[in-house]
This record gives sequence, structure tokens and C-alpha cells, in this order.
Amino acid sequence: MIELKNIEFSYQRKGKPALQGITTTVEPGIHLLAGENGAGKTTLLHLIAGVSHPTRGSIKISGTDPASQSPSEMGRVFLLEETQYFPAKSIRQFASQHSHFYPNFSPETFISNLSSFGLTGDESLEHLSLGNRKKSQLAYVLALGVDTLLLDEPTNALDIDSRIMLRKLIGKSISDQQTVIISTHSVTEFENLYDGALILEKSHLIYAGSTESTAERISFEVSRMPMADAIYTETQIGRVLNIVPAEDSEATTAVDWRLLYSALHSPQRNLVLEYLNSEITGY
Repeated sequence: MIELKNIEFSYQRKGKPALQGITTTVEPGIHLLAGENGAGKTTLLHLIAGVSHPTRGSIKISGTDPASQSPSEMGRVFLLEETQYFPAKSIRQFASQHSHFYPNFSPETFISNLSSFGLTGDESLEHLSLGNRKKSQLAYVLALGVDTLLLDEPTNALDIDSRIMLRKLIGKSISDQQTVIISTHSVTEFENLYDGALILEKSHLIYAGSTESTAERISFEVSRMPMADAIYTETQIGRVLNIVPAEDSEATTAVDWRLLYSALHSPQRNLVLEYLNSEITGY
């Protein structure tokens, strides 16, 4: 579990905060981290990983400050950057040198992940294409078994087939006890895997909620014309996508995170947030 309390971070002492007022709790599960360029997504991942220190506020991962973890505790968190250099000839060599820091590392899962991506692990990292290098790194980090796994734009450089495979491997490799945060601009890529989402805008956290609590409060409907009770609509060719108040918390619809993201960056944001933050009564 990740606890963020009144987080503020500035890259310069008197500069504009890159993050401000971030307070939320992230439970075990797979979570979307979304926001426009410059919203603070990568900065937030760096803070959670202990790479950077907040200017104000506190971060706890299972009760421990990630910036002051012992070497053994550091093996509970891993951040895979959008572009990251692994100092080894091959991913197998890197694993042999690096995986002992991670007590829950599964060699079997690692080899299986590589095979699923069509790799052996013996390929030269230096000579691999950007996409295949990214696949080899993902095969490794998904096998670490860390309590907290942070993925920054994991689908960048991957082709369509590899993105589909990555989705399958995340679903297969991640246990219910792990907390995974995926920062991505491709909100729909892992939509059915998400247990919740954190949505940033201009350094602020504008929404943090579980898939379950979101679906209990609002519904996502498709119609030919805008629905009368819609709090947000989006017109596509031949259909209208609607967000409407949920009528029954027991009969929920699948959460359309892409549509919700658009709604929260629209003039209807405050109305949508009013329903998202409402108490569930009368059911």
C-alpha cells in the first residue's frame, strides 16, 4: 500500500511546484496514472520510488519512507523508466547480477515472459531494436515480484502484437498482493486490468478512485442521442458516449477510463467530480 500525504515537489527551490497537494492511498492492485504532458506523472513515480524527495509532505510504502529504505527494503520497489539503460551485455546477464536484490524474483516467470515476447534473453542489449530491448526489460521487471512496481510509458516502442502480449503478461505475472502503477498516455491499453486510477492535471491530483467505487457512482452508456440525465457526453460517428449517474450500485457498467479522463478535462469536470465524490445512499 502506498500512502501519499500533502505531497509537494519543486525542481527549483523557488520554482513552480511540479506537484502540489497530493494526498491519496493506493491499495494493492493495478492502477492507471494519467495526465497531460507536464502534469507530474514521472515526477510522482520518482517520488514513490525514492529517486527524488518531496519538498513537503510524506510518502509511505507499507509504512516505510521509500527515500530512507535499507538495501533490503529497496528490493520491494522497482521503477522502470520510459527510457532506461541496463548495464549488461544481455538481459540474462543483467538478471544474474541484479535479481539477488529481489527475494521474490521468479526465474521461471522471467524465462516464460521472454519466450512470450519471442526472445531468449541472450540477445545483445546493445544491438537489439528499441522495441525488443524494451520487451526484454519488461520480461525481467514483471518477474521481480516486488511489492510496488512502477511502469513509466511501458508500451512506448512496442508494436501492436507486443502491446497485446504485454497486457497478457501483466495479467498473468502480477499477484493480488502487488501494487502496480502504470503511467501511460494510452489510457485504453490496459483498461480491463485497472483496479483504480490516479488522474493528474497541472501538478494536482484531480481524481483518485478504485474501479469499483467509480462504477458504483457513475455509469457509462452508449446511445444514438445524448441521454437526458447525462453529466458528460461525447459524440462519435453514429453513436453518443454518455456518463450518467449510477442508478444501482449493484448493477454497474464497465468503467471507460478514457471517457472519464476526457470528462475530467472538460467544462463538466466539477459536475462529474460531484458524483464521483458523493456518498452512495438509497440503494
